[in-house]
Amino acid sequence: MTLNTGLFLGLRDQAPPLPALRPVAGPVTRVVDGDTFWIGKDKIRLWGIDAPEASTPNGPVATRYLVAVVADHPLTCRQAGPPSHDRIVARCLDPWGRDIAEIMVGAGWALDWPAFSRGHYRLAQERAAAVRAGAHAQDAPLWR
Repeated sequence: MTLNTGLFLGLRDQAPPLPALRPVAGPVTRVVDGDTFWIGKDKIRLWGIDAPEASTPNGPVATRYLVAVVADHPLTCRQAGPPSHDRIVARCLDPWGRDIAEIMVGAGWALDWPAFSRGHYRLAQERAAAVRAGAHAQDAPLWR
């Protein structure tokens, strides 16, 4: 079966443009756990990592660590995946260009989530494990 490509020519020109995804920028107004926070009215989920929920054994420490990382300066977050549970899935940078998710993984309070990151934070996780940073210092499994 052959596809009559002539039939489809010009359809892209007829489709409405995709909406421009605006970056979310500003100070963090509330931290939910080690990978989720609010900037104003926007709930942000850090792309490519998994941190313990606030109600789990390592959750309060991971949450406090994220509070310290994002305190006192604005972030710029750009959508990096489809929304998840009414949250914008985004990569977020501080004013110095540091990736907030990489900071969390490198400190041992989050894990690379290769199903989404394709291993983007693997090296940071390996370094954190090698020096037994954060939750890696415990002999028990982290949270997955």
